[in-house]
Amino acid sequence: MPSPMTIAMLLILAADVWEYKPGVGFVNRDTLERKTPQQFYQHGVALAQGRRTEEALAVFDLLLRHVTDRDLVESARFKRGETLWSGSLFGRAYQEFDDFLRLFPESAQAQRAKQLQMDSAFLIAQEGSSEGFLGFLSKSPKAGLDLLRAVLQRYPREPFSSVYYYKMAKLWVEDRQFESAENELKFLLTEYRETVEAPRAILLLGEIGLLKFDSIRYDVRGLADARRNFERFIVEAESLSRISPESAAFVKENLPYAKEKLIFVNETEAEKEFETAEYYRKKGHYRSARVYYNSILRLYPRTSWAAKARERLKEVGP
Repeated sequence: MPSPMTIAMLLILAADVWEYKPGVGFVNRDTLERKTPQQFYQHGVALAQGRRTEEALAVFDLLLRHVTDRDLVESARFKRGETLWSGSLFGRAYQEFDDFLRLFPESAQAQRAKQLQMDSAFLIAQEGSSEGFLGFLSKSPKAGLDLLRAVLQRYPREPFSSVYYYKMAKLWVEDRQFESAENELKFLLTEYRETVEAPRAILLLGEIGLLKFDSIRYDVRGLADARRNFERFIVEAESLSRISPESAAFVKENLPYAKEKLIFVNETEAEKEFETAEYYRKKGHYRSARVYYNSILRLYPRTSWAAKARERLKEVGP
C-alpha cells in the first residue's frame, strides 16, 4: 500500500495534467478537455469539496499563475485559503488569509477571511509548537497565541472577536499560565461587556482562582479571587442574562455551579481562619484566637466552621 506522501504526490501529478494555453484556456494534456478560467475554478472548488486538498490547491495555484480577472483572482485566493484551513494546513492558511485581506480588504468574503485567520492562529496554538528549556522539549501555545493576538488587534470589532479572546484565555489556563489567562479575561470584560463571553469570562476567572489555590495550597489569594468572581457571577446574574438569549441560557445553567463553588470557597476560607485561631489558642494567645473565631462568625456564619468557632469562644471567652 502506498504511503500517504506517495498518495499526495500522485494527486499533485494528477493535477499537473492540466496546463494553460493563451487564447484557449486550461487544457487537460491527456484528454484534451478544455475549461475556461471560470470552469477551471469550479473544478478546483469541486475538488476542495471532495476533500481532495492537494489536487484542489494545485488547481488554484495554476489558475492564479495565469488569470488576471480581479473577481476570479479574489474568489480563487479566498478558496485557496479555505482549502488550506479545511485541510488542517493552518500555518499556510493563516498567511493566505493575511495576503487576501491585504489585497481585498473590501471583499464580501473579508469577514469570513478574518474569522478563518483567527481560527487558523487558534488551531496553531492548540496544536502547540516545540519549545526547549534546560534540554527538554515541550509543547507551548505561545507562538499561535501571538499570531491570534496580532489578528485580534487588527480586527477587534468583529462579531466573533470576543470568542477568540475567550478561547485564548482557555488555552492559557490549559497551559497553566494563569496570569496571562486573567489578563485576557479582564480585557475581554472591559472591551466586550455586552457579549455572551462576559459571563463565561467571570466564571472562568473564578475557576482560575481555585486552580491557583490548588497549585499553591497555602496561598489564599487564589481563594479570594475565586470568591470575588463567583460572587460577581451570582450578583450580576440578572444583568448578564439580559445580554442575549444565549447568555441567559449560560447563566441559568451555571448559576447552581457558581453557588456550589462559592460554598466551597467560604468553607475553605473559614477552615483557614479556624486553623489560625487554633494555633493561637494552643499557644495560649487567647485574645488573638478570639479575633479569628469572631472573624469566622462575622464572615462565614453559614459554614460548618461557625459552630466550631462558637464552641471555642466558650472556652477562650467572647
